[in-house]
Amino acid sequence: MAEILTPYDTGQRAEPKLWQRSRAEVHQVMQHGDAEDVGNVDFIDDEGATIATVHVSRDPDGGHTVHVMPFTDTVRLDLHTEH
Repeated sequence: MAEILTPYDTGQRAEPKLWQRSRAEVHQVMQHGDAEDVGNVDFIDDEGATIATVHVSRDPDGGHTVHVMPFTDTVRLDLHTEH
């Protein structure tokens, strides 16, 4: 039987890596770290290098903002607005 490769395995998708992997780690950062780090997700390539860091924050008006911090010049943003 042939092995089924995921999009992460084939390099079609960058693999997400949460900065905090558990509620306890989030609490630790809130107590002793930088609260701005909470909710960040790195997306890494096949070599383990970070392509971009992303998080979503709530705005004062109740909306949301997606924050994308690229670490390469070749990152493109494709906004999908269809629901």
